[in-house]
Amino acid sequence: MSKPKDSSNIKVPDNVILEILTSSELRMLKNRWKIINLLQEGLSIRSIAKEVSVGTDTVVRVARMIEKGNLRKLLEKQEFKNRIKTNTPWIFGKSNS
Repeated sequence: MSKPKDSSNIKVPDNVILEILTSSELRMLKNRWKIINLLQEGLSIRSIAKEVSVGTDTVVRVARMIEKGNLRKLLEKQEFKNRIKTNTPWIFGKSNS
């Protein structure tokens, strides 16, 4: 059996995604989206974790996803151009606001 080809260019319609995801997965995606928006506002990790009701490790994980590049590139194509500031200046309780 051959290895499947890379399928990173597959476009899945939004309505199909909503049907495929479990309620837990959908809630997780919504939480991550909230975290992204709060990171853009410059809130600290602890305050974001408290507001979204997740652990600080979840907030750090999302921030690292942004810093790695692919998510940042996608977000910059959206309306968030020049608003996402990471490099972890907002460590636990500190904020650059």
